Amino acid sequence: RTGRGRVVVRGKTDIELLDSKTKRAAIIIKEIPYQTNKAALVEKIAELVENKNLDGISDIRDESDRSGMRIVIELKRGSDPLIVLNNLYRLTSLQSTFSCNMVGILNGQPKQMGLKELLQAFIDFRCSVVERRARFKLSHAQERRHIVEGILIGFDNLDRVIHIIREASSNSTASAALCNEFGLSAKQAEALLDISLRRLTLRESGNFMAESKSLMEQISKLEELLSSRKNILELIEQEAIELKNRFASPRRSALEDTDNGQLEDIDIIPNEDMLLALSEKGYLKRMKPSTFNLQNRGTIGKSVGKLRVNDSMSDFLVCRAHDHVLYFSDKGTVYSARAYKVPECSRTAAGTPLVQILSLSDGERITSIIPVSEFAEDQFLLMLTMQGYIKKVSLNAFSSIRTTGIIAIQLVPGDELKWVRHCTNDDVVAMASHNGMVTLSLCSKIRTLGRSTRGGLAMRLKNGDRMASVDIIPAALWNDMENSPKFPGSNAKDQKGPWLLFVSESGYGKRVPLSSFRISPLNRVGLIGYKFAAEDRLAAVFVVGFTLAEDGESDEQVVLVSQSGTVNRIKVRDISIQSRFARGVILMRLDHAGKIQSASLISATDCEPDEVLAIAQS
Repeated sequence: RTGRGRVVVRGKTDIELLDSKTKRAAIIIKEIPYQTNKAALVEKIAELVENKNLDGISDIRDESDRSGMRIVIELKRGSDPLIVLNNLYRLTSLQSTFSCNMVGILNGQPKQMGLKELLQAFIDFRCSVVERRARFKLSHAQERRHIVEGILIGFDNLDRVIHIIREASSNSTASAALCNEFGLSAKQAEALLDISLRRLTLRESGNFMAESKSLMEQISKLEELLSSRKNILELIEQEAIELKNRFASPRRSALEDTDNGQLEDIDIIPNEDMLLALSEKGYLKRMKPSTFNLQNRGTIGKSVGKLRVNDSMSDFLVCRAHDHVLYFSDKGTVYSARAYKVPECSRTAAGTPLVQILSLSDGERITSIIPVSEFAEDQFLLMLTMQGYIKKVSLNAFSSIRTTGIIAIQLVPGDELKWVRHCTNDDVVAMASHNGMVTLSLCSKIRTLGRSTRGGLAMRLKNGDRMASVDIIPAALWNDMENSPKFPGSNAKDQKGPWLLFVSESGYGKRVPLSSFRISPLNRVGLIGYKFAAEDRLAAVFVVGFTLAEDGESDEQVVLVSQSGTVNRIKVRDISIQSRFARGVILMRLDHAGKIQSASLISATDCEPDEVLAIAQS
């Protein structure tokens, strides 16, 4: 556009598989950017590997020979070739820039021009050249035709011409006599006088006639060319194509329409699973999934790390590094940041204050975290407040969030946004109160509203009761349960999934068959789902049975986090299936750990004992 800027130049590379069993790969550099020294590039890569600034490389060698360049960079087992390649682009001269300053002479003056302006100036110049060339050829053809016409007149009166020449006393006299006799011009008369006797044959006469006809056609074409600029441009195009075919050479550089070659952090960070842990006081940390091992039901668990005084765990979830993480606050505001923006730390670290990542206002707390990989149009976010107001908002409404946050829900005085869940119109929502009342409603019956709205009442709460938890039942799971055969006389323990998993604040829990509950409209009291002992309340409820083992039992796991930060991860299959009125079994001993603060459900399908693959709900 401007005629000044940079062209990003990258070397040509391939990725080859060295060992199919170990899946070790190598990056092969076949070409390097213009003015880049190969030896210096290899030395720089080796230096970065030695200083541990470049990870994932086990060996580098130069295998170049007379057939071409070949630099082999062997990668360590498990290294992502694309991540290593992006690091090479970022840290070495395998990617460089070439500065351009396009100055040309236009109308006798130097001028900086953009590509369009340069092409236009070149086309104007070519038009001028073609036009001047055509006018020169036209003038030359017209002059020659004039001469040929005089010669043909002489051939038609050959005897008289010879007689006049023989009678003349000199060349000038003969020329003047020819002009007077046949009405010729001086040039035509001179051309007649210059013809030798050997050219006065009949054959030569035919040649002059053919030449005259050819000149007429040439003059006609040149006059037609000069009559229209379109014809001149067509000729320029034709000549350009002829030059291209004559001097054909394949393009050696590949042109790519990318983001100007600028590498962002996301280009060099693997999209791996990660754990996010949030405390009540707003400290967030990112950990590797293998941090917490699988344990048995009823054990104390493993500490999630050091917490501040009077602080407790609030949320615990699994996501991927490239996910957009939506942070919903108690004031109904939503913020957004990539998951990898959270600093990674060890299990024992305290974490990073959210105020260093998000622009939170004074006293604002993050109450719900939702990881989003893609903002699909048919996806929604379901929001539930402590006082029981519920609404559904299109996920697309949160695809662009400014750094200061945007409004997610309008709140009544004294209320706060507590839960946000990902859903579709075909799903079913399960809601529970602190007193153990449960209601199921169709997501399609919940109106889709804008961000700046309050929503309607989800449950009819009794005095002193508040909302405790919410979870989404996927449409496929609900439809399978509805279509499955019911056997008369079967009890709850004989029934297969899905189930509702209840977790109480005192560390107790149970599974209740989902078929024990029914669909009801919003703003209803609901059914009893858990009958608590004194001073106990509901901490969380989940829909389990998403993944089943061969024996038909749940293959999921639940992660429990106490107020002191102790984490316990147990199999859902170890939790008893009981009726709606039962008290449950001990899931986590809390003699010195207070109450259950949060719980997360994870899927363990095809999972190693020390790995967490994906989160189902949190």
